[in-house]
Amino acid sequence: MKKKIDFYFDFLSPYSYLAWTWLRQQPLEITYIPVSIASIVTHYETKGPAQIKPKRNYLFKDLLRFTKLNQIPFTTPAQLPFNSLYALRLSLNSVALEQQKLVIDTLFRAGWEYGLDIGNDDILKQVLSVFAPTEDLFARMEARESRIDLKKNIELALERGVFGVPTFFVDEEMFWGNDSIKYLQMYLEGNDPLEKEDYENFISKHQF
Repeated sequence: MKKKIDFYFDFLSPYSYLAWTWLRQQPLEITYIPVSIASIVTHYETKGPAQIKPKRNYLFKDLLRFTKLNQIPFTTPAQLPFNSLYALRLSLNSVALEQQKLVIDTLFRAGWEYGLDIGNDDILKQVLSVFAPTEDLFARMEARESRIDLKKNIELALERGVFGVPTFFVDEEMFWGNDSIKYLQMYLEGNDPLEKEDYENFISKHQF
C-alpha cells in the first residue's frame, strides 16, 4: 500500500523550496498544506533563522553549497523577507482547486528560481496568469473562507507538533527540514534506521 505524505511549507522558506524541487518529481500521494512560518515561530516564542545574524549567514552559505552541488536553480526573491500570506492562500486546495500543484510550483519557481517578489500582488497575478485567468483564483483567495482555511492549517500543524518548515508527515512520523528527506525515503522504503525502543528509552530518561 502506497504511503501518503503531508507536506507543510511556506514560500518564505528557502528550504521549503529545496524540498519542493525533490517532492514535485516523486510519484507519491501528497497533501500540500501551506502554513505561515511566522505564526509558528510566534507560537513557540522563538526567533526565525533570519533574526539571528550568524545563523542567517551560515544558512545562506549552506543553501549556496547545496544548490550548486545538486544543480538546483537558486536566486533569492527581490524582497526578502516578504509577506507570503497571499501566496499561501493562493496555494490552498480550496482556492487553487485542481491546479494546486501547478500553483505551488509556479510560485516557488517565481520566487526562488527567478528572483521575483512573490509578496507583491501584481507579480502574483502576472506569474499565475501564464497558465490560467486569475480573476476567479484571486476572488477565492480574497474571500474570508481562505483566511479561515489558512488559519486552520496553522492550528492543525501546531497540534501535530510542527515547529518549522518544510515538514513531512508519513503516518504520524514527522520529518523536518530538507536534510531529513534521506530519512523520509528510507522510512517509505521500510528501512527506517530509528529504533523506536531506543527513542522511548531516551525520552523517558531525559525529560526537559
